[in-house]
Amino acid sequence: MRRYLFNIYTAGVVSRDEVGRKYPSDGPAVAYGQRIVDELAKDDDYRDAVLDVVTTSGRLVARLISREVPLMHQLQQPARQISLH
Repeated sequence: MRRYLFNIYTAGVVSRDEVGRKYPSDGPAVAYGQRIVDELAKDDDYRDAVLDVVTTSGRLVARLISREVPLMHQLQQPARQISLH
């Protein structure tokens, strides 16, 4: 089993994973990293978080962003509709 580290970048700050987790291959490690970054994005302070999955030898496996980040906050006014004809 290979050890993977999960480093988090947000608001110009890097939080380096010093412990990591063991996985049999890259796929499960990336899936775990995606779950982490999706959970972080639910907190407004971490909405812009990026997570790097790296091996202990320093190989970048994946750079992940959240799939959970809303595209925009609620609009103050309803959107206008326009005709294209």
